[in-house]
Formats: sequence, structure tokens, C-alpha cells
Amino acid sequence: MLLIALVSSPAGAEESFAPAASVEDNIRNMDKDHDGMVSISEVRAYLEAQNGKGYRSELLDEMSAKADARSCASPFSRSFY
Repeated sequence: MLLIALVSSPAGAEESFAPAASVEDNIRNMDKDHDGMVSISEVRAYLEAQNGKGYRSELLDEMSAKADARSCASPFSRSFY
């Protein structure tokens, strides 16, 4: 009974929020070149369009640097070439 009381909304209460987009919807919206993959530049463009220029720039810069790296920087990796 307690669960029903917590989950159900009071009678006559209106929903004041729109349903949130699913993760799949967000990824589909980010994939501007429709190749099925979302690059960091597409993520940056999407987030800045939603939240303003410079949104989380430190994190996105770090992600860009790691995506542009030529080799794996993990301590257990080694070159096979």
C-alpha cells in the first residue's frame, strides 16, 4: 500500500513536465552525419546547442585529446608493430 501511495499522483494533479528524451533519441539527434557513430565533435556541438557555448569545455577538451591520440596510453599496453 505504501508503494502505491508513493507512486500514484494525487487526484486532479497535472503533470507539469514534458517526458524526457531517451538516450537513443539523444544519440540519434547527435549523429548529424548519420553514420551510426557519434564523434566527440558531434557530442560537443549537441551539448553546446542545448546548454550554451563553452559547456563543460574542460571535459570535452580532454575527451577530444584522448580521441585524437594515436596510441593507447594505458600502462599495460605495448606496441605490436
